[in-house]
Amino acid sequence: MLSRQLILLVTVIVAIIWFSLLGHRDLIDPDEGRYAEIPREMVASGDWLTPRLNGFKYFEKPALQYWATATGYILFGESNTTARLWPALIGFLGALWAGYLGLRLYGQTAGFYAFLITGSGLLYVGIGHMLSLDMALSVFVAIGVGSLALAQSRREDPAGLRRWMLVGWASLALAMLTKGLVALVLPAGAVLFYSVWQRDWALWKHLHIIKGLLLFLLLAAPWFIAVSLANPEFAQFFFIHEHFARYTSEVHERSAPWWYFIPVFMAGVLPWTAVTLQSLYWPLVQAGTRPVNGFDAERFLLVFVIFVLVFFSLGQSKLASYILPVMPVVGVLTGRQLAAVGYRRIDAWSLLVLAVVLLVCAWQATRFASDVTPAAMFAAYRPWFIAASLLLAGAALAGFRARPTKPGHITTIGILVLLAFQLLTWGFQSLSGSRSSRELAMAIQAEVPAGTAVYAVDTYPQSLPFYLQQTITLVSKKDEMQMGIELEPERWIATTQEFLDQWHSHEQAVAVFRTKNFDRYQQQLGSTRVIYNGLRRTAVVKQ
Repeated sequence: MLSRQLILLVTVIVAIIWFSLLGHRDLIDPDEGRYAEIPREMVASGDWLTPRLNGFKYFEKPALQYWATATGYILFGESNTTARLWPALIGFLGALWAGYLGLRLYGQTAGFYAFLITGSGLLYVGIGHMLSLDMALSVFVAIGVGSLALAQSRREDPAGLRRWMLVGWASLALAMLTKGLVALVLPAGAVLFYSVWQRDWALWKHLHIIKGLLLFLLLAAPWFIAVSLANPEFAQFFFIHEHFARYTSEVHERSAPWWYFIPVFMAGVLPWTAVTLQSLYWPLVQAGTRPVNGFDAERFLLVFVIFVLVFFSLGQSKLASYILPVMPVVGVLTGRQLAAVGYRRIDAWSLLVLAVVLLVCAWQATRFASDVTPAAMFAAYRPWFIAASLLLAGAALAGFRARPTKPGHITTIGILVLLAFQLLTWGFQSLSGSRSSRELAMAIQAEVPAGTAVYAVDTYPQSLPFYLQQTITLVSKKDEMQMGIELEPERWIATTQEFLDQWHSHEQAVAVFRTKNFDRYQQQLGSTRVIYNGLRRTAVVKQ
């Protein structure tokens, strides 16, 4: 039995590392800038119904995360920290949920390990500290799937079964409000294939489908109905273009080979890869009788993991973050395996290899330099790589010396790895000068009053509106706002000549260009002064 003091101490340490320096890094374009700006515009306009990006209607995703982030802005102000607060909070909640689920299904030690494994996995840590929608979707889906497993494991207790099923349905509604129909597709696929594999037809009778769907619709439907009534174009774009077209075509130019998620998964569960693979294999071969009530939670969770990996592997659009929903569930399965058989020395070897790789990357850091990211930036990143490498080497040493079932040794490995991964995250600030618009915004704010017209010519620095605290006018650039531009073309300038006509009508204005394209516009602008000359973008003020 683990002591409560140890569990509490580890939870506090993980929380401190998890939430430290959340705002240290500037927001990175495009995703972080986009998902910081949409809620800022909600607060500024007072319109919490229709999401807008740089003033244009933006229907790619539902509104829950925008509401959560906007609420953070109101309570704590607008900053890098508050922009990332929701995914960080929900990510930590996901690790706690994995721990609780492991505890309820497999005991205290398994639950403790599930929390530690989930909260220290490479992919989970990385995305948990980026501003995107993937973490919230993943955690809500994991809560939904885990609640179903808890419910079906207590079919002899109708009240408990009903309670946990309703928790699951409610969580899936929140997932739907976060990223759409995938919130239903993933658990539904797992239920279908599990019931066929196990011939557990009774599962369908215990899903509380009618009550669950009513609760689901009560929570999820009002916003979808309201936004559709206010914006008749919403339904077609959101449900058809953003779901079916994204999955079945390369419309978003995110294609990858069918095996793409195999190495992503293998790397994503570091430093627990070997024991994780063992945990996924074991339910397939384990002997013994079926549970008395006919439900096998371990096999159900396994089916969910496999279905998610296969589902996204078959899709035409692929990003590493797509498989994040499996990570809390994998944490539970791995926690059970770790509690049963102990730590695998091969994982210590993988940590040592990763430590060496980071050292080589640090040594060769400047070789990654490019026209937009100079060698000096990578040189500044080098100490963070070295520090992370040393921590991983320390974790590997702890792994080699650890007794396989010693909780203290396993805990040390998890904490050292989490800190190492966080160092890599914090150190990424060294590269932000080429990937964020904060410095550009500061240069503009130092030269012109707030509210001065800012034009972005054939470019769109996604984080610039957030840092400027105002929208900007796009010129000859649609990007992902094509739908919004088609609906409100007056907010956009289509041609260079139209831009120049407006430009010359101002007494003072700012224009932002791609640095490599600036020369072609310079003479046509008239009297200007360069106020920012970066590797990616150049800004001038009209004199």
